[in-house]
Amino acid sequence: MNDHSTQSPAVGATVHLIGPGGTAGPALAHGILAGPRSVLVPDPPRTVGDPWQRYLVRLGLAPDPGDGAEALRVAGVSLAAVAVDGVRAAVAVLSLASPSAQAPAAASTTADGLVDSVRRHGGDLWAVFAELGYPVTRPPSAPAPGSGDDWWTGFAASDVSVFAAGICCISVNCPPRC
Repeated sequence: MNDHSTQSPAVGATVHLIGPGGTAGPALAHGILAGPRSVLVPDPPRTVGDPWQRYLVRLGLAPDPGDGAEALRVAGVSLAAVAVDGVRAAVAVLSLASPSAQAPAAASTTADGLVDSVRRHGGDLWAVFAELGYPVTRPPSAPAPGSGDDWWTGFAASDVSVFAAGICCISVNCPPRC
């Protein structure tokens, strides 16, 4: 187990709707760069779970990338969610249209390690990713576990392993990959 609870992330990600002229609108949520072309958004608001919206991800120094951040368009959105035995979690998986120049976190785990951590933390994904070695802390504006709008419950898997596979498949830090 790695305790990075006081360490700020090396790379912060914020998700924005694309505004007029291709500019970033207000930040909708915080995320984690999981691979050169993927960002994970724990406990996503409904606005980040809409595959028909056009999003932009800003990547830069954490916890909140500023004007000098790299801005990349999102090519696709998928959702992984679970609700079983006291574990409730959802994550939006954003596929970036082009690879980031930023280096993803140097954490490493296995699918089984991810399943165990999700169960131990009851679905608190910020705590899960910190335990697994991602240099993250829960951003102040991120919802506390269990306090958000569980709009995703209709999509939730009833098996933590299925949920973990939806996350592990896109991460460069979770071998073997799907």
